[in-house]
Amino acid sequence: MRPGEGGLAVLAMGGNAILKAGQEARDDVQIGNLQEAFRMTLPLLDRYPRMIITHGNGPQVGNILLRNELCQADVPPMPLDVCVAESQGQIAYLALQAWDRACRAAGREVPMVPIITRTVVSADDPAFREPAKPIGPYYTKERAAALIRDKGWVFQEDLRRGGMRRVVPSPDVVKVAKEEHLRALAESLVPPFAVLCGGGGGVPVVQGGAGFTGVEAVVDKDLASARLAKVLHADILIMVTDVEAVYLDFTSDRPRPLRKVTAEELSRHAAEGQFPPGSMGPKVEAATRFVKATGRKAVITSADRLMDALEGKAGTTVE
Repeated sequence: MRPGEGGLAVLAMGGNAILKAGQEARDDVQIGNLQEAFRMTLPLLDRYPRMIITHGNGPQVGNILLRNELCQADVPPMPLDVCVAESQGQIAYLALQAWDRACRAAGREVPMVPIITRTVVSADDPAFREPAKPIGPYYTKERAAALIRDKGWVFQEDLRRGGMRRVVPSPDVVKVAKEEHLRALAESLVPPFAVLCGGGGGVPVVQGGAGFTGVEAVVDKDLASARLAKVLHADILIMVTDVEAVYLDFTSDRPRPLRKVTAEELSRHAAEGQFPPGSMGPKVEAATRFVKATGRKAVITSADRLMDALEGKAGTTVE
């Protein structure tokens, strides 16, 4: 098989594939979770031998921010863009370990290439005027007031958990920095292969005359994955999450799974308020963007139903 031959899939994994709720963030726990996720996704290579894998980073970057807070008297705290980059490197190592083990168990030899990825956002994005993405640890009101005074941070009170939590902008994706280099890489590698990139939506940067400058923000991983899928000419965008499909009336007594749906129908359901912005909303938006821009399909499902979803027997397929 020559470079560039074979189908290309962009596979976006949710943060639960790395660390599940309530688990201790030890390296062996995260490697074990990733190995299981890769075990279920490796068969995808038989259909799409060129695989681009993106991932969430919420728990990891949250722990990095907590270390910032606990060690600030001895170690200068790093800005959020650097923390996102640090989480990408950390997860890349854990993923490499897990990928090697999953491949060995499956009798495969497939290289994984990790790449630190930056995502370009606009400095004029309205999200910078209305920060809404919660990150990092919970603070007392007194500590939050000091951080508001000293650093200009914005906080929201979480009444259920009894603390103040920092919120940051979540601007839309303009493009992936140097995305033409990623495309050239994907076209030059001999399949089968996996490229790990776009971690946490990418390190958020703005572009100016001096190049790229990091900003204090969080980019949505699914929207960044949709951009990657478009510019890499992917045959399919797959978003793996912790539910088996996209549901209508999800919080009701009788949720209804969507099996096969057009991008227009999905957009209409979204406009009706069916998909919360903090959970399924970004996945639905990413799917509709990719399908409308390319005419190709997107799939939203859980890791254990992935191969069934490709056959139309599970998950949600958007065409």
